[in-house]
Amino acid sequence: MLETSTDLKEKRILLVEDELFLGMDIKETLERSGAIVFGPILDRSSAGRIAEFHDLDGAILDLNVGGGDVSPVAAYLQEQSIACLFYTGDANRASAIGLDKIGPVYEKSMRPERLVQCLIEQMRKIEKRDQKPLN
Repeated sequence: MLETSTDLKEKRILLVEDELFLGMDIKETLERSGAIVFGPILDRSSAGRIAEFHDLDGAILDLNVGGGDVSPVAAYLQEQSIACLFYTGDANRASAIGLDKIGPVYEKSMRPERLVQCLIEQMRKIEKRDQKPLN
């Protein structure tokens, strides 16, 4: 069994993933790292409402979910200086529409533990850029 860390202790993370079993695996991994997880959210509209009405610290976003792609949600998160990354089966499309300028894009073949570590790294990068303390 992999060791867990508490790097995300009490951090509020939006998880948008419409493949329910995959989303539950990622959620469990985030929770083992101490995160408070909103999700898995299955559609863009719900993701947008959560992003707007909750004080989030980070997000893991699938590109294509119910209701369309997550570009509007990602743009909102970027405006709010919330670290996000994309976990998708369509990395080329994510890059083609410019999401790689908002956050890193990863293929769905990545293990949830590594994905969570990548989110922590992205949050630290945003923290350093904005001088917002992570802990």
